[in-house]
Amino acid sequence: MPDIIHQVAIKGSDAQIYYALTRQEGLAGWWTRHTQAATVVGATSTFSFNNGETVFTMRVDALEEPRLVRWYCLSGHPEWARTTIEFDLEQDADITRVNFKHLGWRSTDGILGMCSYDWAGYLWSLKELIETGVGHPYEDPPLTT
Repeated sequence: MPDIIHQVAIKGSDAQIYYALTRQEGLAGWWTRHTQAATVVGATSTFSFNNGETVFTMRVDALEEPRLVRWYCLSGHPEWARTTIEFDLEQDADITRVNFKHLGWRSTDGILGMCSYDWAGYLWSLKELIETGVGHPYEDPPLTT
């Protein structure tokens, strides 16, 4: 099975990044403003895009503060269903490496390439949030009438 793998080095502590990966305000600051975050293993979080047309529901499978966050995608886009998203943090002095994996894709056809590109942009948004205080999360375009 193909996987999406990225690594980004962020000037900040693993605790700061862990917070941004697990808390409502943190996730809304770098991924999507439309976040309902759970902070307990076994609970579900939701992440909404396109004015609610796409809603990813993630089960929180692992929280090992301040090192590891793992979600299992229960629903959303059909190609995301039954995939695993993992953030593994490695602190080295004042730099933390975020080892990102989106695992379990069934095919390289479809949206895998687009999602890899998007994840790279959102990881850069996480970096900006930690280093400057301002990320660039997804925001819905205005509805037209």
